Amino acid sequence: MQTLPQRQSSVARRVALLAVVMLAAVLALISGAMSVVAEASSRERLLEWTGDKAASVADSVDAFDATARMMTDRAYRPFRQKFGEKFELDAQAGMLKSWGMLLNNDFSEVDTFNRTNGGVATIFMRKGDDFERISTSLKKENGERAMGTLLVRSHPAYPLMIEGKTYTGRAVLFGKPYMTHYEAVKDEAGKVVGILFIGFDVTDFQASLDKLVAEARYFDSGGTYVIDPRQSNAEAVFVSHPTAAGKKVLEVNPGADAMLSELRATPEVFVREATPLFSTTIDQPWVVKREAKAGGWWVVAEVSDTEAMASHWRTMYAFWALLAAATALLGVGLFVLVRRNVSQPLAQLTSAVTSVAQGDLSQAFQSGRSDEIGRLVREVETMRQRFLGMMRELRSATDSINTAAVEIASGNQDLSARTEQAASNLEETAASMEQLTSTVRQS
Repeated sequence: MQTLPQRQSSVARRVALLAVVMLAAVLALISGAMSVVAEASSRERLLEWTGDKAASVADSVDAFDATARMMTDRAYRPFRQKFGEKFELDAQAGMLKSWGMLLNNDFSEVDTFNRTNGGVATIFMRKGDDFERISTSLKKENGERAMGTLLVRSHPAYPLMIEGKTYTGRAVLFGKPYMTHYEAVKDEAGKVVGILFIGFDVTDFQASLDKLVAEARYFDSGGTYVIDPRQSNAEAVFVSHPTAAGKKVLEVNPGADAMLSELRATPEVFVREATPLFSTTIDQPWVVKREAKAGGWWVVAEVSDTEAMASHWRTMYAFWALLAAATALLGVGLFVLVRRNVSQPLAQLTSAVTSVAQGDLSQAFQSGRSDEIGRLVREVETMRQRFLGMMRELRSATDSINTAAVEIASGNQDLSARTEQAASNLEETAASMEQLTSTVRQS
């Protein structure tokens, strides 16, 4: 059976490759664990930064709102003093009076308030379950007084007016934002018969808010928007948004209902997988919500996770590349070190042992190393010397055997010659005997 030649392999290569593989595995495990921890830490810092930025916008909203509310409350007191404590309503005639004076179509007080304070004022008269404007300085989009219009029942002030309470808050009236104050007025029987209203145009405030919100950007595609959540998800509207201000949230994106429910949970909310509302092209968005104390508006920061974590992953990729380069350099260094200190001495020893195996005992093995390879070289040298001594003894024995053989051969030759001489003498003796016998017979 023919034996196939084995392929020669390098110890240095195998050791270096094994070391690199083991080191790479260990570094992969360590870097993987570090990556998970670093990713969580990086995202936590991003959430904190985003939350702080959204909170600063919410604080600004609170500051603007508090200033506007204070200004509205102060302006309302002198306006309220223009009217009596109790009002009179003639529901059949459709007339509302104060101090016996008819208020229908009397614009003196509302116009005086407009000239004095720069705001708008309105007197509502109750009409069934509705409230109709019977005197107002509020103008519609076409510039006419908003006479005969009703307080919409979806307005947050409406249920409070039915209960005879007051309401102060922001409202959009005929396309303009106002900070408003409503107070339900009653008759002698304590029944709500009308409403006194004042409002200040907060367009400048809205413009400042829109600018502040627009400047609160996050990376390339992320940004901030403000939502008035109202009573339900269906009623929630955008207060400030790049393209959808004043629109209902679910009209802009019907799929945002579940996210709105999550945002209602607590004043501070993080939604990892969010429905995009700021930009439809944002990649893997998440949102952070902070709530303004005044009005309960939501300041929502929408961030692309891909963009937010890009710097983190660039750092990790550079770190991994550095580890890979270090592992490769370590592998090359280990290969050179093992090759120089193990493979090359073993190769030289192998060559010498091969010479011994082929019968050449003339090469002496020398090594000044004190490690295992040095001891192995010295042991091989001892073995060579023993082989050499054995060969000398064998040669001497062979020479002795050869000498004895020569001597034996020489003795054999001498014995053969003597044997031949004896045989010749015997032949001669026999002939003499035959001759003697013949002579005796004749006589």
